[in-house]
Amino acid sequence: MSRWDSLLVGPLSRPSGGVGQIAENFYFNYLFEESIKKRNALQEEYEEALRANDTEVARRAKYEIELYEGVFNLTLSYNFDELES
Repeated sequence: MSRWDSLLVGPLSRPSGGVGQIAENFYFNYLFEESIKKRNALQEEYEEALRANDTEVARRAKYEIELYEGVFNLTLSYNFDELES
């Protein structure tokens, strides 16, 4: 039995599962933060395009903003059960 096997069974098995969940949460948080930054940058691009009367850039930015908001809503609905507990 290798030393890593002791993390899968025995007294350390439960904490090692928690470590994996913490790592997932940190990564999810990072991805979500980056997505928010990108969405905010798109919002600025959209507003600038409106000021410049650039309808093509405004249309594209608005479409991408709506995609991000859809992903945010989907993520929230998918993780809603976890948020309640």
